[in-house]
Amino acid sequence: MSLLSQDNINGCFFCNSRTQLHPCDYCENIQSCEKHLHIHRPSNTCLPIRILFQEGVGRCVVAARDILAGEMVIEDKAAMIGPACRERVCLECLAPISEETRCHICGLPLCCEGPRHHLECQIMKGWKVGSNLSLYLAVCIIRGLAADSDTQDLVDGLMDHLDERRLDDGEDDWDWKNVECHVIDQLLECGVDHSKLAMERIAGIFLTNNCDLCPPQNFVNTNNVSCAAIKGGDENGFGLFPIFSIL
Repeated sequence: MSLLSQDNINGCFFCNSRTQLHPCDYCENIQSCEKHLHIHRPSNTCLPIRILFQEGVGRCVVAARDILAGEMVIEDKAAMIGPACRERVCLECLAPISEETRCHICGLPLCCEGPRHHLECQIMKGWKVGSNLSLYLAVCIIRGLAADSDTQDLVDGLMDHLDERRLDDGEDDWDWKNVECHVIDQLLECGVDHSKLAMERIAGIFLTNNCDLCPPQNFVNTNNVSCAAIKGGDENGFGLFPIFSIL
């Protein structure tokens, strides 16, 4: 069956919903449900893509019209940003910091104030010292679960590969036995107000779909990540971009 079957193009360009559809007022290429129209036209340009579902493969991104060279195809905002290296870095700006530099409230690595760290600060006061990787994944889980409902709806549509992850042998830092023992179980001990399954799911989604925050030269960084995170060398941060992750 062709991806561009009538069944695939009759619904919302993003979720294939068949209810309360609206054609784009600026182009004739798609129709959308109310929830996803802003994805098609995030600023002043209609993006030239649609999302289709193929049996046995899942969601696929295809062109909704001819695409010009250099034309923007996807515009996305990070659902969550967090540290992604083995070194000790500030949980807010991702800059490398010393062992003595920490938040005076929770004791976690921090050198500056900003909009991100407050999400985990109160929750992780009881965090037991472990590897930086375990701490950083725990922070990413807390931040992912704190996303607003519209963003969470986009994130929930991503793959987590939990069935495959549960077969990991536990020898690697990111193998599932280590994630459960050193991250999720510790968060439960800290009193996180989410189920174990919810934390497993967001951890699986993040590990499957995260993107480096080290952009190419001349890239305009719009996520307020410190320059330490975008210079050459090892990347200090990961981001979860729910629309880009479909590609």
